[in-house]
Amino acid sequence: MRADTENIVVLITDGQSTDDVDSPSQELKDAGIEVYVVGFNTARATELRSIASDPDEDHVYMIKDSQLLPDIVDNLSIHLCFSSENSGAQCETSAKADIVLLVDGSWSIGLISFQDVLSFITNIVSTFDIGPDRVQIALVQYSYHPRTHWYLNTHQSKEALLENVSRIQLLGGNTYTGHALNYTLQNIFQPNVGMRADSENIVVLITDGQSTDDVDSPTQELKDAGIEVFTVGFNTASETDLRSIASDPDQNHVFIVEDSQLLRDIVNNFTISLCDSIKSSESVRLVGGSSPCAGALEVKRGEWRPVFGSNWTLTSADVMCRELDCGSAASTGRRNESNRAAWQISPDCVESGSALRECLSSGSSSSIIKITCSDSVGLVNGTSLCSGGLEVKSDQSNQSNQSNQWWSLVCEAGFDQQDAEVVCRELGCGAPSVLWGALYGEVEAPMLTEEFQCEGNESALLDCRSSGSARNTCSPGEAVGLTCSEPVRLVGGSSRCAGALEVKQGDWRPVYDSNWTLTSAAVVCRELHCGSVVSTGLRNDSTLRSTWEIRPDCVQSGSALRECVTPMWSSFFLEVTCSGPTVSYIGLVRLVLLSLALLLFITALCVTHQTTRGQKQPMELDDYKLGVHRAEEEGGQAAE
Repeated sequence: MRADTENIVVLITDGQSTDDVDSPSQELKDAGIEVYVVGFNTARATELRSIASDPDEDHVYMIKDSQLLPDIVDNLSIHLCFSSENSGAQCETSAKADIVLLVDGSWSIGLISFQDVLSFITNIVSTFDIGPDRVQIALVQYSYHPRTHWYLNTHQSKEALLENVSRIQLLGGNTYTGHALNYTLQNIFQPNVGMRADSENIVVLITDGQSTDDVDSPTQELKDAGIEVFTVGFNTASETDLRSIASDPDQNHVFIVEDSQLLRDIVNNFTISLCDSIKSSESVRLVGGSSPCAGALEVKRGEWRPVFGSNWTLTSADVMCRELDCGSAASTGRRNESNRAAWQISPDCVESGSALRECLSSGSSSSIIKITCSDSVGLVNGTSLCSGGLEVKSDQSNQSNQSNQWWSLVCEAGFDQQDAEVVCRELGCGAPSVLWGALYGEVEAPMLTEEFQCEGNESALLDCRSSGSARNTCSPGEAVGLTCSEPVRLVGGSSRCAGALEVKQGDWRPVYDSNWTLTSAAVVCRELHCGSVVSTGLRNDSTLRSTWEIRPDCVQSGSALRECVTPMWSSFFLEVTCSGPTVSYIGLVRLVLLSLALLLFITALCVTHQTTRGQKQPMELDDYKLGVHRAEEEGGQAAE
């Protein structure tokens, strides 16, 4: 006996024992030994079940008819093989996945290799938690024509799947993989046979040779439908063909079994890759940027692809930033590269709250969406991306010295005007216009009681010096609420209330729209506190340049201007003339508050002075008069 192996007993008997079996059976199990039992003839099932390890359906086999012996031998050997090879490894995930095992049943694979294939399938099935709200597995065997052994919703337990795997017989014939791939897409990945809209869709192709028909078109159709493809090659399978069929990257999706002695290692590597893929089925990532919260948007729907789409705005980008736990969207735009397969995204679908996979369709593009998120700060429950309750991503260590990150609100006592300037800048907004405790309602959330000590010129709030620590509560009304001004301006005119309209989203750009009206222009004047709109129009600069295209319907709906623009190239840009500067409501509030504060200060001084005068002695008054008299004698300047 070796210390590093599985220990197994297979008891083969035909009758009831004449002595006690309970204690010896328990001692075997207590020693970590797995027990299988096989009963012939008059063996008592009750006694066999008491001896065998759990679960009974995997460990107890009754042979009452010799005609069924081959089937029972196959079933037992598969369970026994899996027990020794996998030691009960499981894919720990609550994610849903619909997996189709597409198995080459041609003559070239041979009966011996086909048993290896069945062992491989048994390992796959045994790895997952099978059920209608977990993983579902269908199996199609093919040669000349595909044959469905069972659909995704046919067997809803691991035991039923394993039992049916043991009954599969080799079809025989030639290898038509392309036809089988097309059949799988058209007949298996369908709602009426168990495919779920909210699950990861996966094909595992198991083959030993080159296909006699075309596989490129059916493969691309599977991938365009968002189906991830793994390939497993036995014997003489062409690695080049397997790589052309499999999803990217190859190292995670292509597995070659050149020696049955290495099957155990390949099974382990394959199941790890398959499990990881299912766990990351909703992966929404940003690549090629300065951090995980900036870069080109890529989505995994079967395989990773970049994303493109028209009418993509900052509001749409903000949904992605929230999905990635990256705070608020600071800017969004496009990156030009070579034309390639990409996912086309519907902004309206994204903003409606639909699942991301429901908002994608297959296509190709050279203009890829890029996003920059604020990463560590955000404003929530406000009227725009530039207003709301302030949240900061804090990094704290628990008792095990493990780092945990969560979003915390900020207490008003530890936040001032300089801190607000940094936050507004980090979010890509204008200067702070309102800073008030609990302005956006009271919410129950962890509170950060650190006192930020920004100088006002930092690029991010977490770059500022701070003191204090995080706690779980903060008095009602003490959470910071912040409104930043919108980054909008008029340039090149006779005053700040006239000129070419520019919006900042990452960088300042002129704005263009062919359907721009006085109603939309009035929003700009109001935003800039420049009175009413006088005129608006288009000016041709004759030079094609990077601009923002603005959606008037979005502007008139009340959305912030920078949330209504998408990048484009144009030689035209908008000009707006407003009536002139006005006192803003916020400015008026500031004036009133300042006047009240000054009045209170003067009142307090008067009360203090009166109280002090009432407590002075008469001698002090004489001394005061004497001092004035002497000062007058020294000259007018001294007296003054």
